[in-house]
Amino acid sequence: MGRTEWVGSATAAFEDALADLIGEDRPQLDPAEAGRRAALDAVAGAMWTEQAGPFYDTEAVMDLLGGVSKQAVNDRVRRHRLLALRTGSGRLVYPTMQFHRRAVVPGVGELLDLLLPDDTEAWMVASWLSTPDPDLDGQTPIAVLRSGSTEPVLRAARQLASTFRG
Repeated sequence: MGRTEWVGSATAAFEDALADLIGEDRPQLDPAEAGRRAALDAVAGAMWTEQAGPFYDTEAVMDLLGGVSKQAVNDRVRRHRLLALRTGSGRLVYPTMQFHRRAVVPGVGELLDLLLPDDTEAWMVASWLSTPDPDLDGQTPIAVLRSGSTEPVLRAARQLASTFRG
């Protein structure tokens, strides 16, 4: 299915669902704003998965790290040794890109220390890790870390962190 057909099909389904939901009422919300919100809600999760995903859940990370406890995973997140992202439903997910075999990619912890993520910043860090960076010769920071070269990524992270504070 091409882009135009996909949009047409999604639009028709949205119109049907919206008509069913509102019945004969006219909500006080601007219709253009309602449409923009619905479109964003419909594709946001898929866009994040394409950018920073796929993701593991907590149980998978516990197993991946050798059968550690949930508390051990939470401790690694709290100490910025593991990147966790909180979804809209409150669930924690862990980008798979930060793992190699049964360990966290070397340098991820130092990077997280520099960028000090909270729930909001963690999504930005995940996006940054998976976006080609001109300061890293067009490679993604996670690809450079995976190659064993941590210093250029930490330098780029320091520069990014300085924009948060400055």
